[in-house]
Parts: sequence; C-alpha cells; structure tokens
Amino acid sequence: MNPSSARIQFKALKGFPGSAADKIETRAFLDAALEIVTVIESFGKLFTPVINDMNGNINKLSKVYGENVLKHHYLEDMILLNMKAENVAPNALLWLKRGLLLICIFFENIYNDAQRQEPLKLHLQNAYERTLKPYHGFIVQSTIKIIYAWVPTRSQLIGQGEDQEENLVVLADYLPTMRAQMDKIDALLKAHNLDEVPR
Repeated sequence: MNPSSARIQFKALKGFPGSAADKIETRAFLDAALEIVTVIESFGKLFTPVINDMNGNINKLSKVYGENVLKHHYLEDMILLNMKAENVAPNALLWLKRGLLLICIFFENIYNDAQRQEPLKLHLQNAYERTLKPYHGFIVQSTIKIIYAWVPTRSQLIGQGEDQEENLVVLADYLPTMRAQMDKIDALLKAHNLDEVPR
C-alpha cells in the first residue's frame, strides 16, 4: 500500500438511501450499515467488539426483514409491524443507530477539523461521549478508552494530499445524508417510546 493512500475510500461506498422526505428502504439501509462496518474494520483489530456488535444488530434486522420483504420494504413499516414481537427489531435498530451515529459524528469531527490534526483520539472520544457512553457500564467504558487510544491517524484513515481531498469532497455529501437517516430513525423511535429499550 502506498504510504499516502487512505484506508477508507468513501467514493467506493454507495452510502445511505433516500432523501429526508422519503421513507427509508430497509435493504438499502442495511447495506449502507454493512458498509460502515467495513469502514470500522479499517480501524484495526482492537475494534472487533464494535464490529461484532453492529453486525449482530444488522443480522437481527436482516432476519426480520427476510420474514416479509414486501411488508418490510420500508424500515419504518418494519419497526411498527414488529413493535409487539418481542421488540427484536426496534431494539436492534436502536443499538445499531447509536453505533452508526458514533461513526457519523466521528467523521463529522474529522471533516470539520479546520486544523486537520493527525491524532483522532479526541474526535472519537467526543463521538463516544455523545452517543454510546451513557448506555455503557464502567467496564465497557474502560475498554472503549483503550480502544480509541489506538484509532489510526487522519492520514492513515482518509489519506494525504489528493487522497484526503477526494475523501473530504465525498464526505461533504455522504455525512449529511447519513445524519438525516439517523435523525429520522431517532424521531421514529422516540415517537413510539422505543428510544430507551433495555438491552
């Protein structure tokens, strides 16, 4: 690998589906979430617990989706139809949303960093504190502290020179779309009192 090349090439990702005004297509959303998992894989092996957790929630949602792909074509419909079915889908979506939002905020922090600092620990720490930390116990929080100390540098993740500029151009469109999806899911869960489902 060229030392200046990026571990992540956002132009290769399809991204999150739809506009803020439309319902979310379940399959396209799950595919975009799987792409985010591949992004996290580029962070290194220490992030395996995060990857496994997100994959587990994606698999749960995929299983429910597969039970009736017509009725579950839209994520909102799937969640509402499965609210009383042991809350498997709403619970999985809640935790997946929290994980995706962490990654979204992390890359928003990177994108908005005018100084383009190489160490990304503080960006990841900020994202964690705003998303998952309130729902984690002391042991998990301590583990996460170790993990984000090993996050790759800015150049390692999104490259240097032209590689970095190309990633930033793509992120300018990618992140607002992802954020809109997270906000829509958050509103859906809150509207039906599903935003504090216990694990």
